Amino acid sequence: MFEIEERRWSRGAEHADPPSGQRCSDLAISASLAALRDSGASTTDVGAIITVSTTPDFLNPPMDCLVARGLGLLGVPAFSLQAPCTGAFRAVELASALSSRIDGRVVLVVAAETPSPFFRFGKDIPTDHVLNSLLYADGAGALVIAQTSDGKRPSIEMLDLYLNSDAAAPGITFPGMLSALPPGTERYAAADYLGHHDFRRVLRRGSKLAAGAALRLMEKLGVGAGDVRFFLTHQATGNIRRIASSYGLPAEKIPINIQRVGNTIGASVLILLDELAHGESLKRGDLLVLHTAESSTWSSAAMAIRW
Repeated sequence: MFEIEERRWSRGAEHADPPSGQRCSDLAISASLAALRDSGASTTDVGAIITVSTTPDFLNPPMDCLVARGLGLLGVPAFSLQAPCTGAFRAVELASALSSRIDGRVVLVVAAETPSPFFRFGKDIPTDHVLNSLLYADGAGALVIAQTSDGKRPSIEMLDLYLNSDAAAPGITFPGMLSALPPGTERYAAADYLGHHDFRRVLRRGSKLAAGAALRLMEKLGVGAGDVRFFLTHQATGNIRRIASSYGLPAEKIPINIQRVGNTIGASVLILLDELAHGESLKRGDLLVLHTAESSTWSSAAMAIRW
């Protein structure tokens, strides 16, 4: 159903709580350091931090505080977004607004998710909860965003957000997700913290929203599918290429990694972008369209990056 062969969990083998160094903030810090290293920037170049997560370690201190401390960036403006699949796109929009106010320094955007502490195993588990443990995985990705491009680095050509598009009931709800504090025995047994995941409805509506985001962005840019090197879509489920091609996106231009990585929610597209960046598939001038849908708010987003 999901075409997932392997994925990464931070939770312990016998206990739900992640071991030392594997909490959500730890993954975010590791991804941030890797992104800074790849960009040629250092922590002293960072003028602001935006973190994105639906599974932060705690409500307070917030995720941005933990990441800033881990990076040694005390006193740097930092913000936390609690947004799922469109979170990284929302953060890039905020970063664009912040860039002109931080004296030429860069904005660090990092998305991290650790849903694995909330997975349930054993007998008599509701089907959608079993499917969640098969689908979702832990991971993090980061972007370093500068106000101006030197012509030698990728640049963001356009960002398009279409948020909270209607008032329909959410396809996914998670009432409680604090990854450093997994639920106790009674709540674990009740599984009320896991909320609800309408897989069929999410697949039907979410896929259309994600494809529509890419098509809407291309129309605004005045380009066609032939002008795009790759479409990087949120790795939400299996059969991504078949679903996207049914909405007019060429299957051969849609790289996937869900079979190895799983669905890492807001970090999904950034992890896929990182894999391409470290591979041999991209060359200067390539146009990439990153796009996603979010079934908890029926939102969608797309971003064009010129490599």
